[in-house]
Order: sequence, then C-alpha cells, then structure tokens
Amino acid sequence: MLRRILVVLTALMAGILIPALAGSQAENARAIADTSGRTASNVVLIGVPGLQWADLSPVTSPVLWRLAGEGSIASLSVRTVGTWTCPMDGWLTVSAGTRAAYPRVPCGQLPGDPKRQGGSWYSQTVPTARQINMKSNFRAAVGSLGDVVHRAGAGTAAIGPGAALAAADSQGRLDAYAPSPETFRGWGRYRVTIVDLENVVRPYLGAGVSPQRTAKVGVAQRTAAVREADAEIGKILAALAPNTSVIVGGLSDESNIPHLRAVVAHGPAFAPGHYIRSSSTRRDGMTILPDVTATVLATAGLQIPAQVVGVPWTKGGTRGDLSGAAAKLRGQDVGAQTLRATLPGFFIAFVICQLLVYAVATLALRGGHGTGWRPRVLALARTLALAGAAVPVSTYLVNLLPWWKAAQPDPTLFAGVIACAALLAAVALGGPWRRDVMAPGTILAGITAIVSGVDLLRGSPLQMNSLMGYSPLVGGRYYGLGNIAFATFATGTLFFAAGIAHVLLRRDRRGWAVAVVIVLGAIADVLSGSPGLGAKFGGTIALVPGTAVAALIVAGKRVTLTRVLFFAGLGVAIITTICYLDYLRPPGQRTHLGRFAEQVLQGDAVPVVTRKMQAMLHTVGNIPLTLLVAGGLLFLFYALLRNKDRGGKGTGPLAVAYERAPALRAGLSATLVTSMSGFAVEDSGIAVPAIALTLAVPLAFAASARAHRLADESEADPESATRPTSSAEGAGDSTRLR
Repeated sequence: MLRRILVVLTALMAGILIPALAGSQAENARAIADTSGRTASNVVLIGVPGLQWADLSPVTSPVLWRLAGEGSIASLSVRTVGTWTCPMDGWLTVSAGTRAAYPRVPCGQLPGDPKRQGGSWYSQTVPTARQINMKSNFRAAVGSLGDVVHRAGAGTAAIGPGAALAAADSQGRLDAYAPSPETFRGWGRYRVTIVDLENVVRPYLGAGVSPQRTAKVGVAQRTAAVREADAEIGKILAALAPNTSVIVGGLSDESNIPHLRAVVAHGPAFAPGHYIRSSSTRRDGMTILPDVTATVLATAGLQIPAQVVGVPWTKGGTRGDLSGAAAKLRGQDVGAQTLRATLPGFFIAFVICQLLVYAVATLALRGGHGTGWRPRVLALARTLALAGAAVPVSTYLVNLLPWWKAAQPDPTLFAGVIACAALLAAVALGGPWRRDVMAPGTILAGITAIVSGVDLLRGSPLQMNSLMGYSPLVGGRYYGLGNIAFATFATGTLFFAAGIAHVLLRRDRRGWAVAVVIVLGAIADVLSGSPGLGAKFGGTIALVPGTAVAALIVAGKRVTLTRVLFFAGLGVAIITTICYLDYLRPPGQRTHLGRFAEQVLQGDAVPVVTRKMQAMLHTVGNIPLTLLVAGGLLFLFYALLRNKDRGGKGTGPLAVAYERAPALRAGLSATLVTSMSGFAVEDSGIAVPAIALTLAVPLAFAASARAHRLADESEADPESATRPTSSAEGAGDSTRLR
C-alpha cells in the first residue's frame, strides 16, 4: 500500500504539474515578447514621492490626467525594507532594482547635492549605501541602474538629490546634475534622466517634521502641493522630444502611513488606454518599485542585470474610461487601507470568539450526564463552531462584492464576512445531512477547498486585500497562495477528502476512499507548488506528508515517524525539482522559485533563508496567533480527546466520533502534520497552525458533539443501539480502523 501511495502521488503531481509549468511559461513568454518588441528611446523618470491616485483629477492635476489618458497606468507598491518607505529608501530601491534602505539618517532627510569633479558629478552617499545594503538580507546592489547605463556607453542625468541616488552608478558617478528642473539644460542628451519632485512630500517634512510622525497636512495644502508638482511636470514635458518615454510615479511614502502610489507611463514603449501589467504581481494595474528599474532599462534598450529582481512592464488589459480606471485603482488603496486598519481588531475578535466557543463547549461536555441543558448548549456550540470554521473562506468570498466602494468600508467588510459565515453554517446544518457526524464539516471543508482552488486557477483575485489573504502594502506576495491562505486551503482539502472517504468507508469501499484522499491531496499539492498557480515553496513540503498520513490512516496502516519523515523528504524533493525546472527557463521567465534555485546554485541563498527563518521565529511573539494555537490544542486534547464525563468510565467525545467516523482521525491527523510542517518551513510560522486549527478544531468539535449526542441518545434508549442506523447516522464497526 505504501508503494502504491507513493507511485500514485508522484504520478498525479507530474501529470498536473507539467501543464501548469507550461501555462506559466506561456504567460511569461508573452511578457517577454511584449518587451522585446520595444524600440529603444530616451527615458525620463519623474519621481513624485507620496503621489497617489486620490490626488489626481482633471482639475487638480490636468497635465498628469492628460498624460494618464494617453498612456498606461497602474498602482505602485513601494514597500522596501520597513513597514513604510522613506523617500531615500525609494530612490535607492530604484537604483538597485531590489529592496534597499539607508538607516543612517532620519527618514525624510536626503543627502546634499552631488559634487562636481572634472566632467562628472559624484554622490558620496551611493557607495556608502551600496556597502550597507550588500551586507543586508536583500543584498541590494545600489548603483546597478547607473552601472548598466555607463557600461553601454550611455549617460545618466539627475535633477534633485533624490534622483542623484537613483541615477548614479556604484561609484556614485553621474554625467549631469542640476538641483531643479529650471536649472537643467540637458533635456534629450542622456539615455536616462531622473527627476526628483518633492512637492507632495515637502509639507510632511517641513519645519523639521519627520515622516516617523504623522504630520498633519490639510486637504487644501496637499492639493496645492499636487498642483505645483503637476505644473513642474508640464514644464518638463514641454522641454522633451516627442519620442521620449516618460514615467511618473510616487516612489515612496510621505509619512508613516503606507499607501499604494500612482504610476503613469507614456511614450512609444507604452500602450495608450491600457493598464500596466507586471509579471512580478501577475495583475493588470499593479506593479512594484523594483519593476521601475527594470522598465527604465528595458525602455532605454539596455540589458537588465541579474541582481535586479524587478521585470519590465508589459501591456495589460484595456482600461476603458480613465475616470473609471482611476476609481478602480483608488479602490485598491482603499481596500489596502481598510485591511491595515482593521486586521488587528479582526484577529483579536476572532481569537476571543473562538476561545469563548471552546470554553462553552468544554463546560457543556463536562456537565453532568443527563443534564437537560447540555444538549441545547452543545447544539448551540456546534452551530457557532461551524460558523467560525466558515470565517476563513468567508474572508475570500466577501471580495466578490465591492465592499471598498461603500461609504464606510470597515463595517461593510465585517458585516459581509459575518453574513457569509452565517450563510455557510446554515447550509452545512440546513438539510438531513446535519444528523451525520462528518457531513456538515465536510460541506464547509469542501466549500473552503473548492473556493481556494478555483481562486488559484483564476489568478488569486479573492486573496488580494483579504483579511486572510495578502496586502500589497505588506508586499510579501502579490499572486499565488499566501501562507494563511495555504493553511486554509490545505486544511479544507484534507478534511474534505476525509469526509468523502467517510462515505466510501461506510460502503466498504476502502480502496476508493484511499484513492480519493491521494487524488485530492495531489491536486492541492500541485495547485500549491506550481509556479504558474500557487508558487508556494513550503506548501509542497507540508502537504505531501499530510496527504500521506491521511491515506495511510484511511488504508488502515500504521503511521510511524519514519514514514512521515520519508514523505516529508519526498515533498522536499518535489519542490526542489519544481524550483530547478523553473530555473532552467530564461531569467525573464522565472518566478521566485526559479530565482531561489539560482541563489542556491550561486551560493547566495543564505541571506534569503536567514530572513525567512527570522520572520518565522518572530511570529511566535504574536499573542493572538499563539493563543489560537494554544487554545485550539488544549481544547482538542483535553476537552475532546481526554475528557471522560460518564462517571470516568467512558471515552472522550473525539474518541466516540472516531468510532462512528474513522476517517475523521485521518483528516485531523493529516492537518496537524501539515500545519506543524508549515510552521517549520513557512516565514509566517505560527500563523500556519493557528489558521489551520481555526478550521480543523471546530470541525472536529462539530463531529464530536454530534457523536456525543448520538451516544447520549443510545444510553437514554438502549433499544436504539440494536436498531439499524440510517445512512446518515454513523459508520459502524465494519469501517473502524485498528
């Protein structure tokens, strides 16, 4: 049986993975084709730190509005090293093409003007910043943009001190510099020209105010600053040749409140009337700061070096009316801001509600046998537990509705999640299947798994700006399967597979039950690990042993540590193969999996692994998540498994549930193996078992409560034990796993 599980699991993964890799390659090949057809031109990058789509309108910024109407547009995630991006960090990130920072000066302070030496200008800050960042976990090679331009025999020009940081090469050298656009006389002479307009950020830095404190800048003052910047941009555009490519973007935050920023691209390299598409995010209308570096170089007809993690922009979908498109991009930021403001409160409330349900259920389970109130309390706790188990998938389903357009998006989001969870719980308990031990939980688990899987196949639109997905402000992931979403998807899949196996075991179809577990687990694993879909490195390592444990239990085989470690090793081998296959593709077509393989082969993976491990260990200090894990495990092992309320002579409710639904053990055991493996290999650490248990423990309790109720009824009516049970009332001894 072990060999069969191994062979089938590997074959299924190969069969699904190859088409998934091909699909990813086709997507990336299209992107490369889009960029390879560009005609090289001079590029002017105008950085307006702090600029966002909420600032732009035909009245406030007529020049930028016209430029956006004639060009391509997107939201720009400017996340670098910290939780928000200082102007200096933004400019250095453009210089390096990967996340960079300069911690030696207060946020908001920029270096002085470069010094002229002979026929060139030199910034003393750039070599120092390069040394600092090359020692960091991101290994940001500050000066990369300037190095590429100079190696090609072309020139760089900078206007403003921030622009000098971005345009200088690794030695700090520039070919031309001016402190302001009015004093610059070299328009059109240089392949790459970078301009620093501080109009928007200046009010936040005025009078010694640091962005480390939220400066109070009124709407009128900010509007005036945007008007000034727009007028400056108009003067620059008037001085440029018609075939010049122009990029305008808010390259950093203006205060300690991060936002998505506005970016507009105009010129022969960019398609008018379209969104910008980025392979870094796999989304139309959303890009990241390192992509700016790659796009500037590609548009200038220059080679993109390997150390630049960004990729050139390509033509996205047609955006239609500019007003509607701008409103959509503003909505992205509203959604991100709502998540940033409400996420801590949401998780605290979620933790409290979960722990309260556990407490009430524990009291009811320990109540005296035959107590009249206990069945009612257990029924209520079961309903609440199922509603709680429906919350994770509800945080994705609510994104089917445009809650961010509401006048009050925060309460609208919360109300939507609660309503969706209540509806799903009602479906799970709304039919004759509610009498079965596992059926309600199987329905919820199936919905969770199917919604997550379909979302992955559609490009993960439901995870973006989701309470249990990912945020572009955090910048950890923009596509594929996030860590919390992985915990939800994996748990839902394993319990769904166990629920189907429960039905098949009841019909003496053990072989089919094992096959279902393997097939569903393999599909989930491929969806998780494929570069074209989930792109989840640790997901494969965690899901393979979990799937194997479920299959072994359903097959009636012993689960040993040796077998678990063997399948964990198989998971490592599979994801290693995926990473290597991704690495074999051209550099512009690789995902982060292939880039990690490249770092391993070049001996540069230690900083990445160190950063991930530090992030994983840091999560242990997250009190709400730690409470979820501790509360869930205590309730599971002491209230459900070890609690013996029938005069100390009976068995715990979970053991009773195992007798009536042996497959429940498979789903729960597999989830524990997968979640603990995920804790060890994912940078979200404790979040993986915390979210997995928020789904697994309520489902286990719901099954236990129903089995407990059936046991109570059997004791109250001994003759019922001899009557034939309906197909919805349990499994029977023939399917018990020994």
